[in-house]
Amino acid sequence: MKESTLTTGMLTDEALIAKILNGERALFEILVRRYNAVLYKIARGYGFNHQDAQDLMQEAHVTAYMQLSQFEHRASYKTWLCKILIHKCGYKLHYGYFKNEIPDSAMVQEQVQTLYTSQTEKKVMNRELSKVLEESIQKLALPYRTVFILREIEGFNVAETATLLGITPINVKVRLNRAKTMLQKTLEQIYCTADLFEFNLIYCDEVVRNVFQQINNQEQSNEQ
Repeated sequence: MKESTLTTGMLTDEALIAKILNGERALFEILVRRYNAVLYKIARGYGFNHQDAQDLMQEAHVTAYMQLSQFEHRASYKTWLCKILIHKCGYKLHYGYFKNEIPDSAMVQEQVQTLYTSQTEKKVMNRELSKVLEESIQKLALPYRTVFILREIEGFNVAETATLLGITPINVKVRLNRAKTMLQKTLEQIYCTADLFEFNLIYCDEVVRNVFQQINNQEQSNEQ
C-alpha cells in the first residue's frame, strides 16, 4: 500500500480523477490531503473557527467527490474545489449557523494552540509576529480579506481569484491594493505567508476519515 501511495501521489490531479472515476475510489484520499491546507486557510479567512472550518472542508471534499463526474476541467481541480468551498462558506454565513461558535478570546487562544505547534527555534521566534499578522488580516473586511488570502497567501492569479469570488479582475486588483493599504506597512514588509493560517497536519487524518465516512453514507443512501 505504501509503495502504491508513493507512486500515485506523484500523479497530476487529472490523472488521479481519471483513475477515481474508473473505480479506484481510495485514490480520492490523495486529493483530500493535497488540498486540505488551502481549504482550511480559505475557511478560516471567512471567519470560521477551527472546527467549523474543518466541517466546511469535509463538506467541500464530499461534494467534489459526489460531483466528480461533472468536473469539466475548464479550470484546475484546485480552483473548482475552492469554488465549492467558497459557496459553502457564503451560504453558511448568510443562512447557516456557527455550531461550534466560541468567544473571540477563546478563538484567539485556540488559534495559537492549533496553528503554531512546531517547537523549532524559528517557529518560536516568529510566533508573536505570526499572531499579530493573522489578527491584522482577520480585522480586514471580508471582501478584502478573501482577496488577500487567495492572492497573497494561496497564490491564485487575478483571473482565478475573480472566478472564485465572482467579481471582475479589476475589482480583485482594487481590493488587494486596499487590503495592503489597510495593513501596516511594517507588517507588509516582514510577514511570512507560510506561517499564516497554517493547517495543523495532525487534523489531516481526521478530515480524511470523516470525508470517506460521509461518502460511504451518501453512496449507501443512494443505493437504497
